[in-house]
Amino acid sequence: MGGMMESENLRIFVAVARQLSFGEAAKRLGIPVSTVSRRVALLEEQLGTRLLQRTSRRVGLTLEGSRLLLRAGPLLDQLSEVLDEAVDREEEPAGKLRVTAPVTSGAQRLAPLLFSFAAQHPRVDVELVLTNALVDLVEEGFDLAFRVGPIRDAELVARRLWSIESVLAASPRFVREHLKGRPQVTCAALENVPAILTQPRGVWRLRRRDGGVDEVRPRHVRAVVNDPRVAMNAALEGLGVVSVPREMADSQGQALVPISVKGRMLEPREVFAVYPSRRQLSTRARRALDWVMEHG
Repeated sequence: MGGMMESENLRIFVAVARQLSFGEAAKRLGIPVSTVSRRVALLEEQLGTRLLQRTSRRVGLTLEGSRLLLRAGPLLDQLSEVLDEAVDREEEPAGKLRVTAPVTSGAQRLAPLLFSFAAQHPRVDVELVLTNALVDLVEEGFDLAFRVGPIRDAELVARRLWSIESVLAASPRFVREHLKGRPQVTCAALENVPAILTQPRGVWRLRRRDGGVDEVRPRHVRAVVNDPRVAMNAALEGLGVVSVPREMADSQGQALVPISVKGRMLEPREVFAVYPSRRQLSTRARRALDWVMEHG
């Protein structure tokens, strides 16, 4: 089997196999569902085997379909990357770059990098949406997202950027009243200290000296705020212990007291650039990501 038509049929099959949906594949490829169905049927006829099991409720892969996806999928991804890199060397990035990032790190670190990138490329316009919500990049039309790990979505490509060192901190009054004036606690005692969290049912991950990690789930949560800056304000009011980036805590001077945990330290949080693994990056997105990784 060879030729342009067969290659396109294979690409369409891979899209259906990855989404397990003719409709979703058609949406992502920008072609009618009828075309997707016809092209997959042609591929099955050419190969002389059934690749997909279709029912009124779902689409599944046959054994032959699974084998083909396993072999062909990575090859198509590599081909897309090669072609995209060839275009990148010659094409000046242009168009609207839509990016989403966490509120705090997005404002403090990523925004200046993206704006400096746009200054170097006058044909690029930046739309930066700061939110701590995990938005659907494809549905919302984002080119890139920057997120704090771990990244558990298998549909996303994640490229590590840098680490954020965080500390536990509280107001001097809170240390006096709840910690008997001693800004050090044990791991077990930390569970019972009034806490301020940045996500519901959040945990504090503490790294031991041997490299292991303990997860502390505060039992008394005084406030939950999805913006670290606002959570820090709650700590300044004496509501509890909060986990914030070290540079944010240091900016408050003596208004916040670092809280240490015996034999442990907060696990650093990793920041990643992520994008859909099944969608080719635009020139502007690839160049912007390279810029952030080089200058960040």
